[in-house]
Amino acid sequence: MIQHITIFVIMGGELKNRWVRMNLLKHIPFKTSLLFIVMLIVLDTSYYFHFKEQLIINQKEKIILLFNSIKTNIGQTSQGEKFVDDLIGQNLRTAAVTARLRLDPDYNKVTNEELAELAKHTGVDHITLFARSGDDIIAVRSSDPKDINISAKGWDTISVAFNQLLNLQEVNVGMGQTLPNYWSGPFDTATSDPEEVNKWGYYYDGGTNYIIDPYVYGESFRKYQEMTGVEDAIALLMRDNQHTALEISVLNSDKLLGRDIPELNPTPSHWFSEREVLFGSYEYRDPEEQKYAAMALASNGTVFYVTESKGKSVLKSFTPINAAHLKYHASGSLPLIEIASDYGEIEEALNQELRSTLMFMGICTLLALVIMAGILWLFKRNKKLAIQDVKEAYVGNIETLFQSVREQRHDFINHIQTIHAFVTLQRYDQLKKYTNTLVGEIQIIHELININDPALSALMQAKIAQAESLHIVCEYDFKHMDRLELSPIKATDVVKMFSNLIDNAFDATAELDKQHRRVKITGDVVNNQLLFKVGNAGPEIPAELKGKIFESGFSSKTGGENSGLGLHIVKQLVTRYKGTIQVTSANGYTEFSIIIPLT
Repeated sequence: MIQHITIFVIMGGELKNRWVRMNLLKHIPFKTSLLFIVMLIVLDTSYYFHFKEQLIINQKEKIILLFNSIKTNIGQTSQGEKFVDDLIGQNLRTAAVTARLRLDPDYNKVTNEELAELAKHTGVDHITLFARSGDDIIAVRSSDPKDINISAKGWDTISVAFNQLLNLQEVNVGMGQTLPNYWSGPFDTATSDPEEVNKWGYYYDGGTNYIIDPYVYGESFRKYQEMTGVEDAIALLMRDNQHTALEISVLNSDKLLGRDIPELNPTPSHWFSEREVLFGSYEYRDPEEQKYAAMALASNGTVFYVTESKGKSVLKSFTPINAAHLKYHASGSLPLIEIASDYGEIEEALNQELRSTLMFMGICTLLALVIMAGILWLFKRNKKLAIQDVKEAYVGNIETLFQSVREQRHDFINHIQTIHAFVTLQRYDQLKKYTNTLVGEIQIIHELININDPALSALMQAKIAQAESLHIVCEYDFKHMDRLELSPIKATDVVKMFSNLIDNAFDATAELDKQHRRVKITGDVVNNQLLFKVGNAGPEIPAELKGKIFESGFSSKTGGENSGLGLHIVKQLVTRYKGTIQVTSANGYTEFSIIIPLT
């Protein structure tokens, strides 16, 4: 039996808790909650996409800064490379001039052994002599046996330079180093040995039947490039920006886009000048790279796009760079700097932010529901208190009204009998005087009914009765009071403001003689504004006190209950409803005016 009672108590407690939860949920405004949740979702979604956009913008800004660093480094290192390149070119010209002075003008009288000895003497690796042979220019003598009989037909730009030298013209092929009777091309792959990258110089002053071609291997220059040149700059930037860049490369845009430069004799594909990747590495390839590379060249600016490469989500960029020393063809396009960044890090940051946002949304939603439930509870509690205040005000004022009606009804028979007596006795003057007084009371009741606001009607009936007892002449005029029902002003607050001002006016008027006691009350609703005034004859309010009469506890009267609170309460209520209150006091008349917006 005890177990059954325990189970019943537990079940009863659970049912009670469940009923409390259901009752609480039932009172939560569904539409308001749904609107709040929708707004929260919209705001969080907007924040998420804004955060995503900012991350991408920040990553792009980092890439642009990285590009500017590369551009600056390339510009700085290229000056050093150009200086070294030109210095080597000048040394080659010095070696060529020395060979011109020591060699016979006819290559038929020059031996390969003599060229080898001369190369050692001048400090170059090899010397080759080129001469015309029909429509071709071939290597007729060389300190390097591999170079002998090599044809220059496949050297499109160099062939043009050869012909300009042989015609004693200044070499102008849009690239390389031009000096008097001399031209030197950039470091490039050797035809005789694809593994070598060399620097050649070509000299012809018209005094020989051959072009003198001293050259050096490019090992030292390539080491210089790796240590202090573009390759070194890229490697350093990669180390310093591991979280920004997956790879950095300087690309031959013509090769990347598959463009064929117009040449009579195309350069062999294995030459250094035919490389697609000039510096750095380019491993994150994608099917749309040519489209975006072409867009970068066309706009002469940076182009960004997101793609998939090597199983990663990658943010790639192409930017053209004006670097003449990186061009190996006079008609070639600008090189491109390619930077690949790990877009997955951005996505991970976005996912983390999304998780945080969802958690924040959940907490805010629960908190909002709790706050709304609390506000709803307070609202209902205040509503009950307000209803109680209204009831108390109505009961008091309507009781006074009913008491007056009962008294008038009680006296009705007496009034009829009195009127009948006056008529019987034919005392018409007294009858007229008596009926005028009676009509005045009836008119008062009629006007009160026309106020069209129950609270004000009851209040005025009570105040008129109070005025009669105090021998105060109370005038009043109310219009459009029925519009207060649609306003946000509580009936209890209207009664509080009116009653405090009227009581204040009665108190001020009571100090006068009975024949001078007069109070005037007006109320109207115009242009969505409640206007009412309460004026009274009596002592004027000094100018220095007008700023203090609304302070709590201040009063010019002595004694009395709640002294100094009436006007303070009125001021607080007017301020709450964003209204204004003004007081004028002059010539023995004081008037309080209140304006309250009803919207």
